[in-house]
Amino acid sequence: MGVVFRQSIKTTIVTFLGAALGGVLILVSSNMMPEQELGFARNLPIQGAIASFFLSAGMSTTLFYYLHRYDHRQDSERKAVLLSVCFLVPVLLFVLAAIPYFLFQDVWIRYFQEKDVALLKRYMLCFPLFTLFSIVILSLESFLNAHIRSAQVGFIREVFIKGSNLVLFLLFGFSIIDFRIFVYGYVGVNMLALCILYFLADKLPDFRFSFNWRLLSKKEYREILTFSGFHALMNASTQLIGFLDTQLLLGLDENGLKAIPVYTNAAYIATLVSIPYRAMIGPSAADISKAYVQELHDKVKDSYSRSGLNIFIASLFMYVLILCNLHNAAAILPRMHGDIAVLTLIMISGRLVDCSTGLNDTALNMSPYYKYNFYLSFGLLILMFIAFYLLIPPFGVYGAAFVYAGTLLVFNLVKTYFVWVKMRLNPFSKGSLTTLLIGAAVAVPVLLLPHSENAYWDAIWRSCLVAAGFAGLVLWLKPSKDVSHYVNETLKKKRLF
Repeated sequence: MGVVFRQSIKTTIVTFLGAALGGVLILVSSNMMPEQELGFARNLPIQGAIASFFLSAGMSTTLFYYLHRYDHRQDSERKAVLLSVCFLVPVLLFVLAAIPYFLFQDVWIRYFQEKDVALLKRYMLCFPLFTLFSIVILSLESFLNAHIRSAQVGFIREVFIKGSNLVLFLLFGFSIIDFRIFVYGYVGVNMLALCILYFLADKLPDFRFSFNWRLLSKKEYREILTFSGFHALMNASTQLIGFLDTQLLLGLDENGLKAIPVYTNAAYIATLVSIPYRAMIGPSAADISKAYVQELHDKVKDSYSRSGLNIFIASLFMYVLILCNLHNAAAILPRMHGDIAVLTLIMISGRLVDCSTGLNDTALNMSPYYKYNFYLSFGLLILMFIAFYLLIPPFGVYGAAFVYAGTLLVFNLVKTYFVWVKMRLNPFSKGSLTTLLIGAAVAVPVLLLPHSENAYWDAIWRSCLVAAGFAGLVLWLKPSKDVSHYVNETLKKKRLF
């Protein structure tokens, strides 16, 4: 658990740096780019991510969970065949999907508001390129995460890509480049990220490909395809749950692309709650999955419980930090088609539930019950789709936010119950209750403090109070033995890692 926790700390630091860059990116882009163009720039990676999760066909998940089933020394050639299958299948599916995309562009584009069609037609080629790069990046990230290299993956995704995009927005804002160059650069950044990830993966000894397909038996291929197929459906459903709101806002909200900036601003702030989850889930999932393959069931339960608590502590801290600064976000960001403070409050509540039970996906994916993950997500996706159609037309972005948060709540509560009944794994403990009390003890007095006129200054001193109060109570009440052990070791050795 020590290696996993240290890697989680590294990744968390990188992810926080990425979050800071993302905050600057939102502030700069919201003030330097017109709403319609900004809506396009925000929507392009969303659509690319949706398509890439569909076309990856679950192979990135298979690569992550199957990689350690083949020993590097005894089964190196068979492992190389697994890598070839997991990388080639998504690329071949992309080629097949690109054909109808180019043949039926007019059909697809009719969904959007008429005032947005000309802009979308001008950059139709960018969408498939962005999707292709995203597909390969997913596979490379899965390979590196399986080797507990999440800090490297996080640096590329959170720092390199966001930092490069920030430069592009600044260049556009100061009229150094036009929107056409901006869009091409936006896509090119992902191509560079792909190249860097490939270089990092190539340094590992088992990153090699083999086309000797006969080395794997028909039974193994059936298992791989079945596992990948259900995870493809599950990943697609899960991603649609995360992105369906923005896509339906385009057609159902009368503001069209102009509704996207304020909603994605609020959604981005809400995702800050997930920073610890995104940072810690990779090392934790790799450790739990490896223990499960080795049939170390006691270690599985111990790692599951401890990792879940550590993620919850850090996620609740982010929740309290954001909650106490919602008024500052409303003051700093430009007012668009909606109140960002209200939207964010709704969405961070759903995010906190998602983070506190996030290891349920890991438990289901590594077990024989992985198919149920798809059934649950697909059923909720249908309910979510219906709810969006009912609530977006009358309530706009607020209706989308309520459906978003409600879906996360229902989805995770159902999965928590299922994992407990089937696998006797529980993400909550006495430490979870202690952590909740710590969050309340910090949030209530900070929220009652008077606001400063300068929103930036108010955010700084208020955030410092939250950080000091939360950290102090965690060290005093000790809800997690991993945190206490890490602090003691850091003080003893005088180094973070």
